[in-house]
Amino acid sequence: MMAILNRKTLEAAQLVAGTALLVLIGPPSAERGPSAAWALEPAYEPQQIARREYRHHGVRRSPSEDGANEEAPEDVNSASNSGALAAALASCEKDSNGTASLTLPGAKGAIRLDSCYRGREQFVCSLNTLLDEAKKLNSEYGHIIEAKYPAVGSVDAICRIRPDALSTDLTKAGTFAARFKDLRTEYDRRISCAMKIEQNLKQVNLGDMPHSADILKSMNDTLEADLKDVAATRQQIFDLNEKMQASQKAIVTIEKLRPTMCLSTSAPKPAESAEKPAD
Repeated sequence: MMAILNRKTLEAAQLVAGTALLVLIGPPSAERGPSAAWALEPAYEPQQIARREYRHHGVRRSPSEDGANEEAPEDVNSASNSGALAAALASCEKDSNGTASLTLPGAKGAIRLDSCYRGREQFVCSLNTLLDEAKKLNSEYGHIIEAKYPAVGSVDAICRIRPDALSTDLTKAGTFAARFKDLRTEYDRRISCAMKIEQNLKQVNLGDMPHSADILKSMNDTLEADLKDVAATRQQIFDLNEKMQASQKAIVTIEKLRPTMCLSTSAPKPAESAEKPAD
């Protein structure tokens, strides 16, 4: 009889302990503050972070201490700069007086060049526009890379970063991602166009010209020369994007670490200059 009672008592104790454990490891509530579960979250892609920052009709919402949502205006430069690139490229087509119906002689009749190419004037103008946009991205957002967020290695370094600086740089990183996407698309279009024109030129026959082969080779060489600087800058901006992705992910992590480990007196006052993370 005593054995049965002891077994029932043990089972009851195990049930109570199990219930308590479930309460302890249950999903964290907003009232209990940050949880270590964020460490298991998958890595964010830049586009995902940008969507997170610009959801709710372009307004970024962040939870306040009382649980209410505070609205922060989005970076108005995002849409305006994207539109500025499109307008500048459209201006190249307008100012160059190019045509979408360029033809060259061929052995079996006229060879119509691909409609993406409207003359070298328009082509070079658009390439220069892309070069200018790449330089703007580097000058306007390079400071996020220079902050070396992925290089922080201590609680002290994390706590010395101002929360408003983190929020601002995260928003700008999202803007960079959107502008980089547009720039990459336009880069790829020009490179693809040049390849199509190169294929068109293979069908061209300048039989009436004594130096036909030399002229065609010179045309190809000219296109390649026009693209040379663009190809080099394209690689530089792609490298910048990789570093920006790393900085973006690091900022998201740091934002989660600060409320976990930092004191209210850790960050410098707004009047003080922002301290960059230590190497």
